[in-house]
Amino acid sequence: MNEEIIDPARKIKLEMLSAVIQDNKNNEQHLPATNKLEKLDLFVKSLLNKDLQERLLSENILDVVRKWLEPLPDNSLPNIKIKRGLLEVLKILRINKYLIIDSKIGEIVHFYMKNPKECKEIKNIAKEVVYTWLNKVIKEEGGL
Repeated sequence: MNEEIIDPARKIKLEMLSAVIQDNKNNEQHLPATNKLEKLDLFVKSLLNKDLQERLLSENILDVVRKWLEPLPDNSLPNIKIKRGLLEVLKILRINKYLIIDSKIGEIVHFYMKNPKECKEIKNIAKEVVYTWLNKVIKEEGGL
């Protein structure tokens, strides 16, 4: 048998992207969009796995995180558990300003920080993410 060996990071990325696509389809059909919620724990554990983290980042996993955090087709926002879980992970991930810029993850984090309809908890976590990133960028560039 000549089975193709799939890189674990790529497999996770594809599985998490599939959850976004399925939830968007379900939302458009007025069905419950629960795929991301069901896979949230696996996604968070994968992102925090030190052995996988660098490979996931090279697979542009931040683009997938952004898609998980974006509003659904009907403009409803993801479940609070998804927002909380992924924003908390973004504070911890070892990312640089180029990954932040390339993935456009900063735009969605900024959205949660400024959205007047967002709950205080999520706004505060989003602010913490931004401040963490700013400190990393300042350190990368040798301080002020």
